[in-house]
Amino acid sequence: MKVMVREDMAAHKMVAMLERIGKTNRDIFDVWFFLKNNWPINGHIIEKRTSLSKEQFLQACIDNLDSMSDRGILSGVGELLGSVQKEWVKRNLRSETIFLLKMKLEALKAK
Repeated sequence: MKVMVREDMAAHKMVAMLERIGKTNRDIFDVWFFLKNNWPINGHIIEKRTSLSKEQFLQACIDNLDSMSDRGILSGVGELLGSVQKEWVKRNLRSETIFLLKMKLEALKAK
């Protein structure tokens, strides 16, 4: 069975999140999972798909997530979660994803 390597999967999902932000919130959950588990990100895929550097792309993700509301954050993901998980998503998913993106961006800048 052919599967995508982690760094490619993370990059494609992050681009999808930016392209569909506010429409498909499960992408935010997936990106949070990848970042939380420190998956590598293929910067070449990001640059090819978005014409942005990895740093510019991460900042765009942060800015777009920061400008959206938590209202409707369960859309597309809520039906997959239990009640405790739903509460966590409503209260924390967007802010924790932003935090992890900022940490990734800071690590890139430090190199």
